[in-house]
Amino acid sequence: MMDEKELGSIKGWFAGRLPDGWFTGVEVAVEDDQIVVIGILPEINLGSSPEEKEGAAAGRIARFREETRGQRIGIAQEAEERFKKYVTWGAKLDGVTKRFNPGGGGRGGDDRRSVMIRRWMRRHRGRQPQQAERQSQVF
Repeated sequence: MMDEKELGSIKGWFAGRLPDGWFTGVEVAVEDDQIVVIGILPEINLGSSPEEKEGAAAGRIARFREETRGQRIGIAQEAEERFKKYVTWGAKLDGVTKRFNPGGGGRGGDDRRSVMIRRWMRRHRGRQPQQAERQSQVF
């Protein structure tokens, strides 16, 4: 279990590290072995019906995801090295929340299979295939 001091350190680091203008607010939480960063995007006035607004929010979140991918990966790598926890990103806008799962299409919710694949890939990064195979037998 994480203590308040460590959580405060993680929240503070992200508050100082995230680029200005990305979000109007940020929710940082720790779930198991990962840091979850959900950024609140600036409000938009697109569409008049609830369906149009929801579609516009989903589109804006998708655009944010694509436009910031490289920077988010770099920040996540820094955080993972510093805090020894994986980073999952997400965005929230006008009642729509999406998590950016690795290899996913911005699906919301928890995709345990992708988390397990990501863990395995990170454990074996840079190892020769035989070493990775031997290590995977230890699980």
